[in-house]
This record gives sequence, C-alpha cells and structure tokens, in this order.
Amino acid sequence: MRIQKDLIRSEDPAKDRILKAAFKLFYSKGYPNTGINEILEEAGAFKKSLYIHFPSKKDLGKAYLLEQEEAILGFVKRIAKREKKYSDFIKSWMKMLRRGLKNTYVYGCPYANLSNQTHDEPEISDFVKVALNRWVQDFENCLKEITWNSKKAKTESELKEISESILFYYQGALQLYGMSGDFKHIHRLEKALLSLDK
Repeated sequence: MRIQKDLIRSEDPAKDRILKAAFKLFYSKGYPNTGINEILEEAGAFKKSLYIHFPSKKDLGKAYLLEQEEAILGFVKRIAKREKKYSDFIKSWMKMLRRGLKNTYVYGCPYANLSNQTHDEPEISDFVKVALNRWVQDFENCLKEITWNSKKAKTESELKEISESILFYYQGALQLYGMSGDFKHIHRLEKALLSLDK
C-alpha cells in the first residue's frame, strides 16, 4: 500500500500530535524500540485517534519516511533553485547540512535510520525501494538546471550516474556521522560531491 501525502497533512490536532510524537520517538529511540502506547502517551492522544488515521505502526513508519523524504529533498531543491553553479550548490547544501546536524539531526539521517531498522518488514522495505528511485530522479531534475565547472553539458546517463553517486555518498557519510558524531565524514562528503564535476 502506497501512503498518500495527505496522510501527513492534516487539520486534525490529534493526528498532528500523534505524528509529531511518533517522529520524535522514531528518531531518538528508533522505530523498533518505540511502542504505540508510548507514542500515544507522548502525544496525549487516544488509540481511537491513532487508528482512525493510521491502521498500524507500519503506516506511521511510512508517514515518517514520507515526511523525511519531503524535508530532505525539498531542502535540496530549494538550494538548487538558488545556486545555479554545481560547486556553489554543493557548498551551500553542505553548509546547511552541518547546521542541521548540529541542531536537529544529531543521530544522522532520519530516513536511513528508520530504513535500516525495518529490513524485516517487507511493506516498509518496498516503500523505501520506490522512494530511492524518486530520490535519484529528484537529484537528476535538480542537476539538469545546474551549470557545471567543466562547462561540458552532461548526458542523461551521466546525470543519472551523478545522482546515484550523490545518494551513495550522502547516505554513507550520514550513517558514519550518526555512528561517530565526527564531522570529518561531512567534510569528506563535500569533497566527494565536488569531485563529481569533471
């Protein structure tokens, strides 16, 4: 079952509190270590409110993934619209990423964290596989509007390869940062991403 974007947008205060509580707990404690009752207690909500909007914890997990995807990719798209040169785009993205890691994402990438914790749940794993293709496509779309330092236009296959490399480097660096808290992984990420412009 594909989760719809309207499942994370709401006029229902109880639903919003449930989502906020689930997102906070999934990130800080981990998806497998967070129970439904704990989410309800944190949200100050009743089970009926939860099950009206989310028939299962998996649906909450997918809502969390969708929200994180929109936040991360939306952020990248906004920077790409502002910075038209590839090196400026990467430098601005990394500057904002460092700020986010210091203030919000102290445990690394929230998307990757939950994805790695749910390998034994096929419904969520399938959801993630589809999402990864969207990530690559969104990076490709951003890169089509970019001016390259090399001045050479990129072919479709080159853009796809660069997009896949960006995802590869980004997730690897964020996982290592989440494990160690060491910003050297983010510095290496920036260096690796800048080297893709050749």
